[in-house]
Amino acid sequence: MEKSTLFCCLMIFSFFLIGNQSALAQTPQVPSSFKEYYPIAQRSYLSGGFGNNEYEQILLDTKPSVYYSFYNDIREAITADERTPGYAVYLSFQPQFRIYNEESRPVKTPSYKILAGWQPIIVTSDNNFLTLGIESGHYSNGQSNSAFSDEFEDGSPEGQAVYTTITDDTDLSEILNRKTGNFSTNLTRLSFNYRQNKFTDEVIPKRIHSYTLTYQLYHDKFFGVIDFGGYNPEDIDIYGRHRIEAQYEFTFYWKGMRIAAGQDIFLQLGAHPSVTPFRSQSRMIVHPWNTDLGFFGQFDFGFDDYNYRFVDSYPRMSFGISWDWFTPFLLESRK
Repeated sequence: MEKSTLFCCLMIFSFFLIGNQSALAQTPQVPSSFKEYYPIAQRSYLSGGFGNNEYEQILLDTKPSVYYSFYNDIREAITADERTPGYAVYLSFQPQFRIYNEESRPVKTPSYKILAGWQPIIVTSDNNFLTLGIESGHYSNGQSNSAFSDEFEDGSPEGQAVYTTITDDTDLSEILNRKTGNFSTNLTRLSFNYRQNKFTDEVIPKRIHSYTLTYQLYHDKFFGVIDFGGYNPEDIDIYGRHRIEAQYEFTFYWKGMRIAAGQDIFLQLGAHPSVTPFRSQSRMIVHPWNTDLGFFGQFDFGFDDYNYRFVDSYPRMSFGISWDWFTPFLLESRK
C-alpha cells in the first residue's frame, strides 16, 4: 500500500474514533448525562470486505455520521414519570468515504450529505416507542465534470450532449466517470419508526424489535424553497427521484453482550433500465461490552450505495466497527 493510501486510512480511522470517543463510557443502566438520542439515525461505521464490481476494488469504506442538536429532550421524555412526547431538532452531517486499491487518487468522489431534521417521539401505554422523522438537505460528491464523461464540465453544452447518446441498452457502469463525475441533488426524507420493547423484571431492556419505513425524494430546491444545489435533470431521469426503504432490526442480550440482527431493503423507483432497482443489506452487530461500540458483519447485494455508483450492482461481504446512536438503557416500566 503506498504512503498516500496509508495516510488516508489513518485519517479516516482517527476521525471515526474521535467522533465516537464516548462509546466506551456508555451503558444501558447508567446513561451518560450528555448523551443525546436519535431513534431514527445512521450508524457510523468503518469496514473492509470482499466483493467488488469489475471496475474498482474497495479497500475501506466509512461513514462517520455526526449529529448536532439544537434541541433534544427525547431521553428525558421517554424516562419521565408522566407520559409526554419528546422532540429532537438537529443537523446531521453524513459523509461517506471509500479508499480504493489504486496507486493514485485512492479516495474518489466522496459523499457529503447534510440534513436538517425533526423527530418527535411518544411512548405508548405498553412502553413501546413511536417516532416520526422529517429530514431535508443536500447530497453531493463535490466533483465538477459530467457523470458520464471526464472531458466536459457538468451542465456544459458538451456535457449535456453526452446524455443524447445514452439509450435503454446502455451499460451505465461501463461509461461512468468514476474520478471526477458530478453527483448533486437536494433531498427530503420522511420516516416512521416503531420500537417494540421487552423488559426484564428490573426494567432493563431485554428484547427490542425495531421497524422503520422511509420515503425519500430527490428534488431541485434546498428544503424545497431555496434555489441552491439542485440536480442535473438528465441525471435524475437516469437515477430516479423516488426511493422506498424498509428496515427491521432485532436486538437481544446473550452472556452480557448486546447483539443486533437486521435486514434492510431499498427500492429505487424510475431508474434507467440498466440500474438494479433494489438493494438488500443483512447484518449482525455484536456489542461485547454492551456499549455504543460494536463489531459487525454485513452482506449486501443489489445497487451500490455510494452516491452515483448506484448504477453499479454486485454482492459484497463486509466486516468492521460501528457506533450506535440509540443505545438501549434503563426505562422505568409503566405497568
